[in-house]
Order: sequence, then structure tokens, then C-alpha cells
Amino acid sequence: MIDFLKSSAEALALTMAVELIVAWLFGLRSKKELLTIVLVNVITNPLLNYLLMVNGHFRLISQTKVLMLFLEAGIVIVEWRLLVWALEQKANKMLALSAVMNASSLIAGLLLFR
Repeated sequence: MIDFLKSSAEALALTMAVELIVAWLFGLRSKKELLTIVLVNVITNPLLNYLLMVNGHFRLISQTKVLMLFLEAGIVIVEWRLLVWALEQKANKMLALSAVMNASSLIAGLLLFR
């Protein structure tokens, strides 16, 4: 359990760093906007890691990469809706932001946590 908590904290830190950079590049620079990115990730990232851990433990779905992509797609949708709601920005821009942030953090995670 300690290993899971440590790896989850590392994954969350990496995700926040990468996604804050992407958000900044998208022009989100106010405290409210950046704090929203952090809070959205505090909600979604631990849930994603927990679901992947449960799947790994119980071997519910044998294709872990397929599951990860499916879960990431769900995370993109959830984060997109949360960002539209919290920041009152255009839906198209927030969908693009969510997709790019999550693709970027997924790639960074795959590269660092091999």
C-alpha cells in the first residue's frame, strides 16, 4: 500500500507539472485558472491510478493499455466538463485543453515510469 501511495503521489506531481505547463501555453495564467487545473487533477488522477491498481490486482481486464486509453478518454471528458463549468470558457477550447493536457501527461508518465 505504501508503494501505491508513493507512486500515486509521484504520478500526481508529474501530471500537475505537465498539465500546468500545457494550461499556461493555452493562455490560462490567472490564479483561479491554474488552481482549477490543480483541483481537477486532485479529483481525477488518484481515481485513475486507483482503478488501474485495482485492475492490476484483480486482473479484471487483461489488456492494461486498452484499459488505460479507455480510462484516459473518460478523464478527458470529465476534466473537460469540469473546466467548462469552473472557468466558464468556450467548450471547444476546454476540450482541446483537456485532450492535450492528458495526452502530454500520459506520454510523460510512460516515458518516466517505464
